[in-house]
Amino acid sequence: MPKLICGVNTIEVGEAEGKTINEAVRSYGQVLNIPKDNCTILVNGDGITDMDTVIEADDEVEFVKAAGEKGVAA
Repeated sequence: MPKLICGVNTIEVGEAEGKTINEAVRSYGQVLNIPKDNCTILVNGDGITDMDTVIEADDEVEFVKAAGEKGVAA
């Protein structure tokens, strides 16, 4: 069963198998709090750029949010 991860949020959903990354983001983005922009996507630890990548049965798909930046307040 595929595992979808974003930060501390993790779900295992059989329905994600056979879907593209893009479809998974549309279906589970709100549940996982996946950011709309500036997000790195890893499938089984490897970075991907193709949102049409199909999720397989034992895949672990991780949405990595960009870290915040510290700075001087204006």
